Amino acid sequence: MNIKSVKIKEGYILRELGGEFCIFHESDSENGSLVGLPSVNETCVFLWDRLAKGADAQMLIEAVADKYGIEFEDAEYEVGEFLAKLIHGDVVIINK
Repeated sequence: MNIKSVKIKEGYILRELGGEFCIFHESDSENGSLVGLPSVNETCVFLWDRLAKGADAQMLIEAVADKYGIEFEDAEYEVGEFLAKLIHGDVVIINK
């Protein structure tokens, strides 16, 4: 993975709405989910929590591999998919 650091942009939050977790900007009075991120799964919630605490891409991969008992390459794929959604939604700042 060619991403060195990832940071959630100011104001973006993860919240449970109607039994599903969604990412949206806290200024959104309608609490609407972001385009391309209608809801996120358990793994995404786990990764969001780590990211909010300052984890970098490598730390996220290691955390997923450890938590789910999967190979590093599979964890890297999962984290890559998660970060791609956040990048597409313009939710994070990345440094390559």
